[in-house]
Amino acid sequence: MTIESTKYNLSEALNTANERPSVGLIVLNTDFTFERDFVRMYSEQKPNFDFYFNRIHFANPMTPESLAAIGDDLTEASAGILPNYNLDLVVFNCTSSSSIVGDDAIENAIQESKPTAKVLSTSQAVVANFKERGFNKVSVLTPYSEEVSSLLRDYLQKNDLEIVSSMYMDMSDDRDVAMLPADEIINAAKAAIHDDADAIFISCTAMRSAEIIPDIEAAIGKPVLTSNQATFDQISKMIDNLNG
Repeated sequence: MTIESTKYNLSEALNTANERPSVGLIVLNTDFTFERDFVRMYSEQKPNFDFYFNRIHFANPMTPESLAAIGDDLTEASAGILPNYNLDLVVFNCTSSSSIVGDDAIENAIQESKPTAKVLSTSQAVVANFKERGFNKVSVLTPYSEEVSSLLRDYLQKNDLEIVSSMYMDMSDDRDVAMLPADEIINAAKAAIHDDADAIFISCTAMRSAEIIPDIEAAIGKPVLTSNQATFDQISKMIDNLNG
């Protein structure tokens, strides 16, 4: 018996297989929290994009030097997300590092390997989220040292946000930040909020604050923005703009 073999034409299928926008997400290899927050928000809101994670090297403790060093690996980390495939958006997910490395340096590093991609960082997303909500006066709560916190404050102020109060927890290891219990975060937010603030920003992609935003807001009587919530919101807005 002779079996006839024929070739299946994939051309039409391949042309329509990747119609949804694609988002690459760069996460510190020490971060316990960002991915679980992102997946939870994605499942709840069901946005129209696909996402792909890659981890980037970070060596604790959290110092200006160690956080700045992450920038050296952004080109390689973004190149490792679907190699040789164009992405619509690449996001660097670390608040303190992105505020230290700087917007232009982050964009240049990522577009070296993903030249057609839009670029976003957590610190950019936070600023955009505040401005879109009409908030200008900000209380800031961070888990970092005062030195790292001051660099984040500088970034926010350079982007026209007014810092009316700032509190830092002086933690050196982002893995410990991820282990902070909800009541500790709520108590810290209550201590950090200022009467004149439009809202509080709770920094760090590792801190498990996004999942308890309603509880924090109930405790302080003010709106709450967090690193992971702001990043997800801004990704969704950028993708909506791409979808036109």
